[in-house]
Amino acid sequence: MFADLALALSVTALGACLAVGSTGISLGTGYDRIGPRFFPYLVAMGLMLLGSWLAVAAIRGNRATPVAEENDEPDLQMNWPINWSALGYLALALLLNLALMERAGFVISSSVLFWLAARAFHSRRPARDAAVAVLLSILVYFAFTRGLGLILPLGIFNRLF
Repeated sequence: MFADLALALSVTALGACLAVGSTGISLGTGYDRIGPRFFPYLVAMGLMLLGSWLAVAAIRGNRATPVAEENDEPDLQMNWPINWSALGYLALALLLNLALMERAGFVISSSVLFWLAARAFHSRRPARDAAVAVLLSILVYFAFTRGLGLILPLGIFNRLF
């Protein structure tokens, strides 16, 4: 119960931090119907509602337990080990994305993120994954900068553009 309640409070706290952080987003221009604060507030409210729902479920003792199929082997019934290498790859991907975003730019940091995420899921074609990661990062960069008019960090490409 304690772990479930800790998770619920963490999700609620994350939503509250997002709501407080969203107050720093400037309001849109006069003709904006929704404005740039709408979606961060929407996500924050969703996280706080989800955290509250999880807290109520934890306090009531409602815990989801997986049900084993009849034809499952006995040692596969709810005895799944944690895949620490995948978790490590994903944690490294997120940390490197944060560290590289301003210095190297969106395209490089996102390419590293996508490539490491593919490694976390045990992809066996790292060269293909790298090519897809770079192409996907470039596509996302242009969609956000040209299509939505957002400013993303260029990093080392700042001198080229």
